Amino acid sequence: MMKLVLLLAAALPAFAQCPYTFTPAASQTIDIAAGASAAPNTITVTTLAVCNWAYGADASWITFPGVTVLFGSGNGAVSWVADTNIGPGPRTGHISFSLPNGGSAVFTVVQAAPTCSLALNPASAGAVLAGGAGSFQVQTNCTWGVTSASSFLSLTSALSGSLNGTVSYAVAANVCVPARTGSIAVQAGGLSGPSQSFQINQDGSPGNLAVTPTSLTAPAGATTGTFAIATDSSCSWSAYSDVSWLSITGNTTGSGNYNLPYAILANTSAARTGSIHVGGQLFTVTQQAVAAPSVVLSAVVNGADYAQGAVSPGGIVAVFGSNIGPIAGVSYTVTGGFLPKTLGGVQVLFDAVAAPLLYVSASQVNAVAPYGVTGSTKVQVMYQGTASNILTLPVQPATPGILTLDRSGFGGGAILNQDLSVNTPANPAAAGSVVVIYCVGGGATNPASADGAVIGVPAPVLTQAATVTIGGMNAQVLYSGAVSYSIAGLTQINAIVPPGLTAHGQVPVVVGIGGVPSQSGVTVAIQ
Repeated sequence: MMKLVLLLAAALPAFAQCPYTFTPAASQTIDIAAGASAAPNTITVTTLAVCNWAYGADASWITFPGVTVLFGSGNGAVSWVADTNIGPGPRTGHISFSLPNGGSAVFTVVQAAPTCSLALNPASAGAVLAGGAGSFQVQTNCTWGVTSASSFLSLTSALSGSLNGTVSYAVAANVCVPARTGSIAVQAGGLSGPSQSFQINQDGSPGNLAVTPTSLTAPAGATTGTFAIATDSSCSWSAYSDVSWLSITGNTTGSGNYNLPYAILANTSAARTGSIHVGGQLFTVTQQAVAAPSVVLSAVVNGADYAQGAVSPGGIVAVFGSNIGPIAGVSYTVTGGFLPKTLGGVQVLFDAVAAPLLYVSASQVNAVAPYGVTGSTKVQVMYQGTASNILTLPVQPATPGILTLDRSGFGGGAILNQDLSVNTPANPAAAGSVVVIYCVGGGATNPASADGAVIGVPAPVLTQAATVTIGGMNAQVLYSGAVSYSIAGLTQINAIVPPGLTAHGQVPVVVGIGGVPSQSGVTVAIQ
């Protein structure tokens, strides 16, 4: 028997002879703060190279970062970290080492209790106009108390508690226009502990304030009056006027019910509208206009040479008169590819058809005759709903007029040289070169042009033949039609300066369309 025991002893590994030394010393208690470790803690193992050891922790908040196999041999170091202690009190965990000789080393880790913590869930809430009830959760590791900081909030649960709990509250109805904000204060751990506020946002309503009446139609003369403001006595209001001619002659701020006095200045022009604002409510005044002056139509003339007479389909005309538009002139803006047919409160009617408008003012309006005019046409101006007298004008297929650089209808024409530079005495055209002449009154086009349209590409051509004479000599016409990217009614004629032309300087130019000549007195510069 003794021999068998000796043999067994000889066969066993030498684990029993493995010495283990730990730093810090084995079975020591390690005290740490409540917060997470700023850097890993370390336990050092000192032993022989053939000696194995294993380790682990019995608390989930103790971890070994970067390690998947909790095993070692020989000398080594175990790095560990502790998560933040979220309370409510201190906690204890253990790091244990298992040794092959059946021994062990256990380190006790004691983590201190946190300072008092506090959280509200949710942190805020909304309330409807009529008020109501609600609650929120207090999450803490301490005792706590609550107080309401707003008169419209009341607490319906215990005013204090410990650890986690529920706070219930009631919200009174809001009888005023503005929304309002209130809060419930929560203090944890006594006066030195943390505090938070639970915020409640309650709707208001414009319906909590009314004005009577809400509108007034006032005569053109000066006048005064009052209107009533009605709201709860606890509710404040403020008032202001959005126009200078309607003024508040009483209080502009107040609370509760009030009869607000106002004054209206005499009107000297068109009807006008303004309002006194009280919160979100309006007292709107529409003041009648003074008697409108007569709208008088005096003449409708060719837009190039201002000659009176016939008009043509698509002809650009100038309309003269008094009170036919606004004192300050208004120019057109293209919208959706078309000129406006109402501009500055003005319409020009040809047989009750509104014409496209280029410019309007009190004494002159520039318009484009509708392409549908025929025979004779009745022309009338409408300004702010007031109609002028009617002028009856003859209609002929074409009324050509060459545009001039100074817009007088005479002198240097609105003409481009072959290089598209402006023709002037300092920049004349050469014989045999092409010039581009801009006219009005070209008449109908093929395909037909739409009233007020911006012309596209290719541009439509005139349905009537065009002729040009330069310096008394016939010029070859290369093109006669509308102008791409310009308004319908503007005509472009491309012609070759007669190669045999010997005249130089400013020589007369005349355009004919359908046998009707343009005005005399227009020139083109020839070198």
